Amino acid sequence: MKQALLILSVLGMGIAQTSGAVETTFQPNNTLSHTITNISTSANYGSSRNIYSTNSGAYVSSNDEISQAIDNLSAHAKQKEYQLASLTSRLSYEQRQQQAKSVPDRYSAPAIAAANAARVALSSSSGYCARYVRKALQSAGYEFTPNPSAYQYATRGTLAQAGFAKISNNMPPQIGDVVVYDRSSKHPHGHIQIFDGSQWVSDFRQSSISPYSGAYSYTTWRDSQYVDDASNRGIYLAMAD
Repeated sequence: MKQALLILSVLGMGIAQTSGAVETTFQPNNTLSHTITNISTSANYGSSRNIYSTNSGAYVSSNDEISQAIDNLSAHAKQKEYQLASLTSRLSYEQRQQQAKSVPDRYSAPAIAAANAARVALSSSSGYCARYVRKALQSAGYEFTPNPSAYQYATRGTLAQAGFAKISNNMPPQIGDVVVYDRSSKHPHGHIQIFDGSQWVSDFRQSSISPYSGAYSYTTWRDSQYVDDASNRGIYLAMAD
């Protein structure tokens, strides 16, 4: 009988020690209720633990499990950071490659056309710029129907159909670029020329971009394969207009 009373007394002490739980309820923004209950017992009955509950259910974890979850999230964030750095590096490389492709090499159609034009150019004008430049372009593989006048290579869309895109006159010239001057009262056929990498060539080697002494309007054309991209081409067109 005495032993039974002693056991009940000990159990009563244990219950009394563990019944001092403090319960606090938070309701941020009135949208989700969280109840955090901290149960502390003496060293003889275990260690502290946290109980997190929401209106959608309850989840019980120890402090060690929470710390492990934080470590896992941190490792995942670092992995994403490495992936982003890798993608950024790859994009930079591809942009450099695209930029390198935007300049024609010696075996490209623009370079071949310019070299052929320079090879047969005269020392002074013969009045047949359209014929000389047209033959140079066709020898490089550009396909189009010849026009009787130089200015028509721009106004009839001949260069565009052959694969050229109109760019801004302010762009630095590169090999194979073609310039077409509008017709005027003094020059009813206009003028056409091609850049060979160092100077402008038509039926003769020109000393400057303009074959005329006065100021005349013109458009600049470049093989569309060597225009950076469609958006830039649109900007060039807007600037040229």
